[in-house]
Amino acid sequence: MIEPVQEWSWRSRLFAHVEVWRVDTIFYAGLVAVAGAVLAAPQEVGIWRLAGIWVVPTLGWAASLYGGDFFDRDLDAIAKPQRPIPSGRMSPRTAFIGMSFAIVAGAIIAVVLAPLNIVLVVLAGSLGVAYSKVLKARGMLGNLARGGPTALALIIGATSVGADMSPLLLVAALIFWLHDSSSNLVGALCDIDGDSKGGYRTFPVRHGEMATIRAVIALNLAWIALAIVLPWWPGGVDAVPFEAMLLPALVLAASSVRILLLAPRPIARLDALRSHERIVIDRLFLPTALIAGHHEPGVALALLVAVLLDRKSVV
Repeated sequence: MIEPVQEWSWRSRLFAHVEVWRVDTIFYAGLVAVAGAVLAAPQEVGIWRLAGIWVVPTLGWAASLYGGDFFDRDLDAIAKPQRPIPSGRMSPRTAFIGMSFAIVAGAIIAVVLAPLNIVLVVLAGSLGVAYSKVLKARGMLGNLARGGPTALALIIGATSVGADMSPLLLVAALIFWLHDSSSNLVGALCDIDGDSKGGYRTFPVRHGEMATIRAVIALNLAWIALAIVLPWWPGGVDAVPFEAMLLPALVLAASSVRILLLAPRPIARLDALRSHERIVIDRLFLPTALIAGHHEPGVALALLVAVLLDRKSVV
């Protein structure tokens, strides 16, 4: 017997796009780019330029999310049938168009801000597509590839205000790279059952839970060590506001790891999701700490509160 085809309302289809965007996390990449601009700018940056700097990586983030749903549609049909494509609320073609539009629009705005940004945009886009299509199933290489675009977002923010690369910027970019690679590892731990069933050889599938937790701890210790000493790099940020804003991130990171260490084995998906939830919040403190440490603590606090309130409104 042939099952009837379900017709979805325009509201359901619109919400499918919102679901792809992960509205509770999409503002993070733009915030990182703004932090890069504020950290590197020799003088105050105009509001419209800051808006453009925020939009570029935000579109890139959206493109990676559309791409993830497009390339992972077969895996999602097994592990996450409620997702927009396997549920039928969004076609693969629509997801591909959304990815393509976000890439092109972001690239145009990036070039308007600074012509050489096109190199960084292409590199970030290539990492995002490579992760979704190939590297996700290649163990730690995939996790490191997923962290790369966030580091590039910080650099795009800096180059968009005409800044040259400095040791301070490179260390800050490395902090975000390590942090988001760790975050992606925890996310892979959340999806270990579905990835295993779908034949995706992620790091947790290949090496198991304890090896994954050890890798998460190592990456966390690396970014935390770099972040703590960042104020003492040449041209570094002011220590007091930076460290004050950084402290909640450290507490949340420790809490995330604690959940994984104390969870019964095998780790239930709910426990892994609780751990990842802490990371999704803690990473918001990193860019705002940079902004606070660059003589803008009021602006940093306002941005953090606005993003957290928006996140709460959509959870």
